[in-house]
Amino acid sequence: MNEFYFMAPFYLISAYFCPRSLDRKGFRKFVVDKLVRLGGAWLLWTMLLGPLMSLIDMAYAGQPLSWAYDRGATWFVLWLLNFSVVYAAIAQFIPTVKMSMPHPFILLVIGMALSGVYYGISNIPVPISILAWFGNMNGWNNAIAMYIPWFIAGIVGSRNDWLKSVEEMSTWVVWTLRFIVVGFWTITFMVLAQYTIPIPGSHLDYELVFDLLPPVYAMPMTLVVLQLFHQYFNASPQSKLMRNAGSAAYLVYAIQFWPMNLVMMTFVEILKAAGTPIIFINGLNPWNFITTDAEGNKTLLSEGAIWGGFFFVLVLTQLILWPLSFYLRKLPVMNKMF
Repeated sequence: MNEFYFMAPFYLISAYFCPRSLDRKGFRKFVVDKLVRLGGAWLLWTMLLGPLMSLIDMAYAGQPLSWAYDRGATWFVLWLLNFSVVYAAIAQFIPTVKMSMPHPFILLVIGMALSGVYYGISNIPVPISILAWFGNMNGWNNAIAMYIPWFIAGIVGSRNDWLKSVEEMSTWVVWTLRFIVVGFWTITFMVLAQYTIPIPGSHLDYELVFDLLPPVYAMPMTLVVLQLFHQYFNASPQSKLMRNAGSAAYLVYAIQFWPMNLVMMTFVEILKAAGTPIIFINGLNPWNFITTDAEGNKTLLSEGAIWGGFFFVLVLTQLILWPLSFYLRKLPVMNKMF
């Protein structure tokens, strides 16, 4: 459910700050700033941190070593750079669009239309490498049906103060949107659970649901998240902890896999020390591994080991990642990008 919507609001929120930044800095300084902050982060990961991390993973797993390009999570940064520069160029020639925010239920209808676009693109008979990854995009069905529309909405919304309209939504509208979101959660649970839990009469089509759901779900989910943060989390003034977390968040996003991988290695070493056989599988991901029983047959980790590993990696990664990012961004050069 997170993957269905999460990156679209990122583009919307990032775009929301672009018009004022462009007005303040002017075209040249705006573009240079984006090239440094976004392009620099993308190059840092794809040319150094990503390949180096993969090299360490390969060495740890006993696989052949190679220095390979790795886009990691910075595909988002690259395309945010592209969208921002294109916007800055277009803004030099077209007038500002004056438009009040459509009613949330009108936005739901727009989300339904975008779901039709998403479905059509998802089923175009072209190689998946083109449909999904061309130009380092995270799926062109996502880009055309969600990322680009959400970015445009962020630009128009910034010029017309749409965020205030979200904050002032009627209580009944807010709760209706929340119920709709929970309904989508229920549908997704039913689609997945029917393969593991006997559900009489459940015959939901996995591919059909997941080829239609993302935009129509992302629309109310975006509104719900923005309203929830306004109501409960955006306290003013912010606490010192929240200010520091906010300043570190960009670098956290960029380097998140480094501490996570190191913590995963630590967990694997704990499994080995406990006598659990670990056999790495040579594949696209050096972290593919299996365990075996006493007879050498493939087996799964115990439920306790799986849950223990989940919380071990989750908690320890966060405890390392956030303080590390907060201080790394203070270093020379890094303080220009992050």
